Amino acid sequence: MKTICVTDSGMGGLSVCAELVKALKQARKGADIVYFNACYADDLGYNAIARRSGKIAMFDRALAGMEHHCRPDEILVACNTLSVLLEETAFAARRPEIARSIVDAAVALVRERVSPTERITVFGTETTTSENTYLKRLTDAGWSPSHIDQIACPGLQTSISNQDRVEEKVAAFTRDADKASWYLLACTHFGIRADAFNHPKILDPNRAMAQEACDRIAATGPITLNMVSRYRPTPNELTTWATLLDEPGTVAMLRGNRVDSTLF
Repeated sequence: MKTICVTDSGMGGLSVCAELVKALKQARKGADIVYFNACYADDLGYNAIARRSGKIAMFDRALAGMEHHCRPDEILVACNTLSVLLEETAFAARRPEIARSIVDAAVALVRERVSPTERITVFGTETTTSENTYLKRLTDAGWSPSHIDQIACPGLQTSISNQDRVEEKVAAFTRDADKASWYLLACTHFGIRADAFNHPKILDPNRAMAQEACDRIAATGPITLNMVSRYRPTPNELTTWATLLDEPGTVAMLRGNRVDSTLF
């Protein structure tokens, strides 16, 4: 049975995990799925690491931990921030065939669904938009820079995690967006609340990445789910994600999270 690690710098990638389980069930396929939380502390994220080199080194440690503890056949980097760092890690240079980026899935989705003559608005975190990752990748794929807008949404992922005035905050971020454009949700948290964007042309990389992974699986069989993390989710996180995730197996996996401070 194929072993797939889904990883994120926190809980947002659980949405990709849930979508993968749904796709596997629909296709009657099986896999061993491990959600590997690549966040190194419960109160600190990658944005707290000052230097880019430090972020890359920390994620490289996490990838090595996945390889050692999970022996994956494939790693889904279900995080835009970590996807930007992925290609600069020593792990990616050594094992390029198994690590897949949600940025790649997003760009493939755009190429499949959107004409180069149409406009795209990228909604992401401050890190994602400031890196200009999507601007560069979509320009390379044939879109004119003048057809690509980027809107940073500081704090929106936290609002979604806390279920705190999400619709109000999304409305503020989308107020000046071109309503005729496609909305690319370039943060895994945003895809969970795609409904809050209230837009007819949504591009959700979460589902795209999950479906691509499902398509690469040939075997039928059971679906097993396990989660490992360096820390235990708070009661508030458990309640919130149990509400946000529309997939019982993924919720049960979250509640059974195994804590191991030596993961990386």
